[in-house]
Amino acid sequence: MARSRASSPPAGKRSQRSPLSDATGDIAALWFLVRRVDALMDRAGEALYRDGLGISLAQFLVLSVVDAYPGEINQQAVADRLALTKGTVSRQIDSAVAAGLMTVAVSPRSRREHVVTLTPLGTELVRKGDALLDDSMTDGIAELDARDLAATIRTLGALNTAMGGSPLEV
Repeated sequence: MARSRASSPPAGKRSQRSPLSDATGDIAALWFLVRRVDALMDRAGEALYRDGLGISLAQFLVLSVVDAYPGEINQQAVADRLALTKGTVSRQIDSAVAAGLMTVAVSPRSRREHVVTLTPLGTELVRKGDALLDDSMTDGIAELDARDLAATIRTLGALNTAMGGSPLEV
């Protein structure tokens, strides 16, 4: 007769969790915490950039990636870097071009490819946004020990790479 899943261990014996179930619990906790911190950071970033710069978090992230690769990044590379769809990035680029924050030009390497660059106004906005982020995050992140923060960054970077994400230069 097959043992029921709901059956109890024999009297006097305590059920012991296997190392596998402990790892599963740790992975579930990691998944939950990463999702939760991601949501909290997104909400805080959205409010920060809307209130401080008048743009969305997505717009700021696209501008920031373009700023990090001046003159050499195309729309697909921006999308890959941010793990967004090309269509989402295209809408953000169109909006940035319309606002005078970015330009789009034919790539010198391929006529079928376009490179995006920031205008001086776009660069100025990224600098202001970076300063806003530094000021706002200092309060919450300052409570973390510098070694814990460095370990968290290393761990998340390794997890990102292990899950197929592009290694990030931090």
